[in-house]
Amino acid sequence: MTALASTRRLDNGGAMTAVIEEISDSFWNIRGSFKVLGVLDVGTQMSLAQLGSGGFVLLDSYTLSGKALRQVLTKTVGGRRIEATLNLHPFHTVHTRAVAEAFPEAKLYGTRRHVERAPDLRWEEIHTEDPELADVFGEDFVFSVPRGVDFIPENQNLHFASVLAFHKASQTLHVDDTLGFSGLPLIGGLQLHPSLGSVLQKRRGAVAEFRAWLNELVELCRKTEHLCTAHMKTRPGPEIERDLVKLVVKASALVEKKLARHETRYG
Repeated sequence: MTALASTRRLDNGGAMTAVIEEISDSFWNIRGSFKVLGVLDVGTQMSLAQLGSGGFVLLDSYTLSGKALRQVLTKTVGGRRIEATLNLHPFHTVHTRAVAEAFPEAKLYGTRRHVERAPDLRWEEIHTEDPELADVFGEDFVFSVPRGVDFIPENQNLHFASVLAFHKASQTLHVDDTLGFSGLPLIGGLQLHPSLGSVLQKRRGAVAEFRAWLNELVELCRKTEHLCTAHMKTRPGPEIERDLVKLVVKASALVEKKLARHETRYG
């Protein structure tokens, strides 16, 4: 069954509107609202994934209410089967506290920036950008962190890096700003975040490390059947997902001049 055919959309209808898309029988993507300057709604996301153990994890955080909340609670026995929340983007922090409070029995993981911004929450010692995260969730997920770039840059407007999470059972890749999709004509498509040039580390070898990571991303996408990206009202459709490897290669080619300039300057 295609992602489109298996999708069920449930409109929350409240002030915190959310739409749940059933990607597979073990993965659900929650499309939420996020307004820039209180006007332009660029959207955001959270996903619910089932583990091989039968428990669940949340990928990222979004405040739920109404039908969307009831749907999640029904699937997770009132939230008691949600074992953990993994906050994957250091600059997606608006809903972190609300989700932590909504599911207090779930272990809470975040990037270093999440912990710094809300030090009073009961964080696990492992950060989501740490390789040790795979020691905990590696049976169910492959995690990928861009290399050669500043994961948490000083300029808080540069949102390139995040932890990409590939859910093995559903073959779904959940990714925030690092890789984005836009359905806009001419300028749309699948793209790497435009802040890349500003977050590349100013040192010898940074570009080589980033290119190596891009190659790993292409290989990961060969296993990917479903793609969930943030900041779009809807997910990329099956026509995008079928050509995902080709589109990631194309997105990589579009930034090659930027990479070459940086490599010429820094080595």
